Amino acid sequence: MQSDRSESRSQSETAGTSGSNTGNSAESHAMTGGDAGTKVGIAAVMALAASSVASAFGGPSWLYLPMLGALLLLIAAGFGRINRKLRTTSFVLLSVGLLAIPFAKDAVAAVQRGVFVSGLLVSLTASVLLIARCAVQSPRIQLIGAALREREGTPRYAAFTLASQFFSGILGLAGANLMYVMAAPSTEKPSETRTATVISVGRGFSAASCWSPVFGNMAILLALYPTLHWAEVFPIGLALGQLTMFVSVLMQHVAGRRAASHAQASASGAAHATPATPLSTLLWIAAPVVLVLLSFLVVIMSLSRMLQIVISAAIIMMGPLVSLAFNAGMGEPGRRLSNGVQGLLASMRLFPALASEASLFLSAGCAGSIMADAFPQAWVAFIGSHLSGHPFWAVAFLVFGIMAAALAGIHPVLSAVFLASTLTPSVLGIPPISHMAAILAGWGLSASVTPFSVLSLTASRYAGVGLYQISLGRNWAYAAGNAVVVCCLLTIYIVLLA
Repeated sequence: MQSDRSESRSQSETAGTSGSNTGNSAESHAMTGGDAGTKVGIAAVMALAASSVASAFGGPSWLYLPMLGALLLLIAAGFGRINRKLRTTSFVLLSVGLLAIPFAKDAVAAVQRGVFVSGLLVSLTASVLLIARCAVQSPRIQLIGAALREREGTPRYAAFTLASQFFSGILGLAGANLMYVMAAPSTEKPSETRTATVISVGRGFSAASCWSPVFGNMAILLALYPTLHWAEVFPIGLALGQLTMFVSVLMQHVAGRRAASHAQASASGAAHATPATPLSTLLWIAAPVVLVLLSFLVVIMSLSRMLQIVISAAIIMMGPLVSLAFNAGMGEPGRRLSNGVQGLLASMRLFPALASEASLFLSAGCAGSIMADAFPQAWVAFIGSHLSGHPFWAVAFLVFGIMAAALAGIHPVLSAVFLASTLTPSVLGIPPISHMAAILAGWGLSASVTPFSVLSLTASRYAGVGLYQISLGRNWAYAAGNAVVVCCLLTIYIVLLA
């Protein structure tokens, strides 16, 4: 199920974030369905964003109706862009959800929950896309990539993992695509160093998924955990992210020492001849980009707290404003406002390509919500009776459950909604924040190990190696080891909290 979405998503996402040339081709692609279809897609996404923000401010429950209408309109406007296999996958998911409706305790409430979650995800993706289009236009991005590639061995992998975590944490999957371009430029030949660097980028993305407010998993879980706020989840999520990053760098260091001779033989002579840019110079080059992105994070956190809304809604509100301000700042003197509006509209022309996301999120979100509502209470009680009071096994059930489902091709949107709605913190006897952290960690690790994720598909393309080799072959030990470490850390946290 994930591989179908991966093909469609990787095309639109990479095109929108890999640079000005590919951005232009993506924009042309967005126009192939006709100007009318583009306008309809833009209008649908804007309606979704408005409904999501209104819902965050405590809007009425019937808001799911205009959200559902906007999702269907977006799917219709971009239907021709949706991969045929993805259409089949979405249809199967939706059919499973419909078949489970007679067994649901409150089918209407389940559908409402699924529509709200999918609408929020599409709105968040669109907003992050606008921000990412601004980031890739910075000339400093290329300088940062070149400076990172000059490093070798463990410092290289650690630098790319850390940078990937940062850019992915602020820009989502668009940030990971940006890092893949830095890690594996088209002018560089395939090598073990190139492959290991690409893997480092993917692991940085997995670390960011534990704490980033722009990721869909965070948006879903914050919507399903109304008592929790991102600021509460951030510390433990950040700690888990750094832990997974440390394990990744340690494993690559050990592997690098074992294959040192091979790495030296496969590295290009130019790379050895070029001295690495001093760390102070690299930090100076990256400082403006880092400060701007961190400032954005501070702004959305402050806005979320000031308005008392979920952080996802704050990002949805700020995305268009950031794009407008950036394009105005890059515009010609005397025409800055006009250039800003034109730049914003040019980026919004990519919105119809989000029909793929709308199709999958709507089907998976509704199916997961309905299936959770239809799940027999006796089964929930049985699982809870065996896991409650055993925090390690309760956390392990969540972490490994999502990873196993991902390996079977089931998208984490469905499994996360299902687990969060059925095996709740009270059922498993663990605090809500630990419950949510376990699902976040499982989701992040599953993205790196399953061959069906967009992350693995993109990594395979940039590294020039097989899909299964880049996922299961190179990441199974990393994912399994980190899963056990995460379970141990969360168990200690739960015990101390008690």
